[in-house]
Formats: sequence, C-alpha cells, structure tokens
Amino acid sequence: MPGLMRNLTIMFCLLAVTSLAACSAGPSFRYESHSSIRALTEKAAPSYPETSFIVFSDPHTYTTELGTEGKAFEDYLASDRKLLKESAEILDTVVAAIGAEKASFVIMSGDLTKDGERVSHELFAGYLRQIEATGKQVYVVPGNHDILNGHAFKYVRDRTERVPTVTPEEFTGIYSEYGYQEALYRDAASLSYVTEPQAGLWLLALDSCRYAEQAEDGEPITDGKFSPETLHWIEEMLIAAAKQDKPVIAVLHHGIVEHYKGQDDYFGEYLLDDYGAVSKLLAVYNVRLVFTGHYHAQDITLQRGPEAGKFVFDIETGSLVTYPSPYRIVSITASQRATVRTQRVTSIRSHPYDFHEYALAYIESGVANIAADTIQSYGVEPAEAEDLGQKVAQAFVAHYAGDENLPAGQKAISTRGLSLMGRIVVIMRKSLIKGLWRDLPPPDNNITIDLKTGDWQ
Repeated sequence: MPGLMRNLTIMFCLLAVTSLAACSAGPSFRYESHSSIRALTEKAAPSYPETSFIVFSDPHTYTTELGTEGKAFEDYLASDRKLLKESAEILDTVVAAIGAEKASFVIMSGDLTKDGERVSHELFAGYLRQIEATGKQVYVVPGNHDILNGHAFKYVRDRTERVPTVTPEEFTGIYSEYGYQEALYRDAASLSYVTEPQAGLWLLALDSCRYAEQAEDGEPITDGKFSPETLHWIEEMLIAAAKQDKPVIAVLHHGIVEHYKGQDDYFGEYLLDDYGAVSKLLAVYNVRLVFTGHYHAQDITLQRGPEAGKFVFDIETGSLVTYPSPYRIVSITASQRATVRTQRVTSIRSHPYDFHEYALAYIESGVANIAADTIQSYGVEPAEAEDLGQKVAQAFVAHYAGDENLPAGQKAISTRGLSLMGRIVVIMRKSLIKGLWRDLPPPDNNITIDLKTGDWQ
C-alpha cells in the first residue's frame, strides 16, 4: 500500500495533472426530506454525561519476528518512515501510561497493524487485554491497513514472503472483546457498530475502509468511503439516538473535514469520500466530537453547519509510530466542557532519554530524502534538491506535530535563486507547503471546547 511517505513521491510526480471533480449529486439523507425527522434534529442537543477517555491512533503494530534486517525491510522503511522496529516498545510505554490514567474507556481510530498481518493483530490484541485489565473498556475500528491486505509480508534479506492477513470476520473475532461483543447495534454492510461505553453516552464506531473492493493479494485501497447501505444505517442510528436523547461521539479512520487548505486536492485519499455531506450529517444530529486518524498528524478542525448551533470537531490524532508519537486524554464535564489534552511518548526501552529527538530526526530525514530524490529526478541539481527537500520535510513535520507556526522571517518555500526546474517544482506545489504551515483553527493539541456553542479556549 502506498503509505503517506510514498504518496509524497506521487505528489511530486503529478506535476502537470489537474484533477476534475466528479459529477455527482452526493448522498441524500432522510432529514433533508422528512419533516418529522427534521423536527427531531431541531430539538435541543442532549447533554453529554461527565466522562473521561483516551484516544490513540495508527499504532501500526509490527511483530519483529517478521524481520527487521535486510534490503527488503530497509527499502520499505526508506519509502514509508514509520518507527516499525520500535512499535512494540512504544506500545509498552503507552499501555503503562494509560493504565495510570483515571479514564473510563479507550478508543482508537484504525491502522492497528503495519499491513494487516495476523500475527501483528494478535500481538496488538494482547496489548488491549493489558489495558482492559486496568478497568478501562477498549473500542476499535479498522484502518485501511488492517484487513485483506495484500502487503502482509515477512522480510527475508532481499525479498518478501506473504504471510496470513485477516478477513473481516477474523478481525471481529480477534477484537470481539474490544467493541463488537458489547455492540448495541451492528451494521450488516460494514464493521461499524454502536455501543454505550458509559451510561447515557453512545459511541458510533464507523468502518470507513474499502477492503471489500480490493483485488485478492492486490494493492490495498487508501481512500475511504461509506456505502449507501452504511450511510443509511448511520442515519438510522443517529435518529435512534435523537429519539432516546443519547448524546453521540464518533470514531473512524478517515478525516471528515480538510485539516489544511488544499488537502482534498493533494491528499484526498486521507479524507472520506463525500466528507462534506457526512460532516454535515453528523453536525445536524448534534455529534459534536469525531475522532479520526490516518494522516499521522495532530490536528483539530471545526466544521460549522448552515444552521445556528450545528457544528462538529474533527479531532485527528497522530500516529504512535510517527513523530511526535501522541495520544489524547479527553474529559467532559457536567457543564458541557470538553477538555482535550495531548501527551507524547518521550521514552522507550531502546531510547530512554532521547526518544523525542530520535523520532524527530527519523521522520525529518526520511521525508527530506524522499522529496529530494524525487525532485532531483526532474533534473534539479543535488544540492538544490536537498535544500528543497528540507523545506518540504519541515512543513510536513510541523503539521504532524500540530499547532504549526512558521517562524518569523522564514518563508515556507521560495523560488528565489532556483534553477528553471527548481522553480517549476516549487510553483506547482507551493500551495501545499504553504497550506501545511497555515494551521486552521482551533488549536490542535490542548483545547477546551464548549459543547453547547462550539467556542473554544
């Protein structure tokens, strides 16, 4: 599967391609045409109960028994800079930290494994058992890496060998104790479900992945979408919640709003298809908080609906195997204030004192090298390509960390002094680099949200 870093390469290869918007009317929903349902959405939003929970995403668990040495594995890491060798060590630290937190439950928004290897799923499920042993219920949804993945490999020197992946049925079997057997409702068309992690609170756990469309042993699909059947089921669950005055939070893998200007143009596969209609649907039914992952970035973006009092926050959480290895702690008070705090992994067994610096250097050098190699392939001189690659890496790393803020006097990227081909590369992708640096409101890492108004501080 082309990961985020490999998509960076593709981004530069598409210098002359202009995308065309599909001629589609988009999905339709009952609230748009049924007056009784519309009246239901116009009721006062139900109050959230006091609660606290933990969110993490994209752990990409990888069992080292599948290989960590040799050309094949190093080639993988060179094209997709995840901290795979350290994934279990990172989980050791996070699971211990979660155990020490006073929270009721834990949710995670997909990509539980590197590439859907059954042994990696089994390893990750063991970590979830440790979390539940501390008294916190765990809820999962799949990511695009997790099911029927044709890239489930063992790495043996300079070659790869296929290893078993999992089917949707096997996924729900492995994770039966982590959402599926507690489900109040299940969607027949996907692995989506509804559960009640705490009395008076519904969790809408959504499967936005497209593994059913993948060719056997073929390229996994990065893009996400809901089938018409699943969209209908989602609205039915929201109607049921509204009738019972149950407040809802949601979790899924793909983003439901753009997290920087131009994301849909450059990396649309990290957003849900018809994300505008889906985010509006959730806002209309008063789903205030939606937790996503996939892009490996810490970002929170607010989408307000056309009607007063309708809004939804897409709270995207970065990957544990990508700097800065974050997770979130969320607390909701009786006064309808949701406080989101970010914690970062700063120490693991192999890097007890310098993990933060190690992870930063790992991702920054990896992105810079990929960008520089691709830019150089267009005839740009090595020194110039290396300098541009560093600019690209700085923008991506700033976005991964969240609350990005271009230092005073520094330009995101410039054509000044560049060769002809260097200027062409910058001109064609300048808006992306600038977009990554221009953080959309609100703050990304630490925030308190008024769930009644959508204001924040």
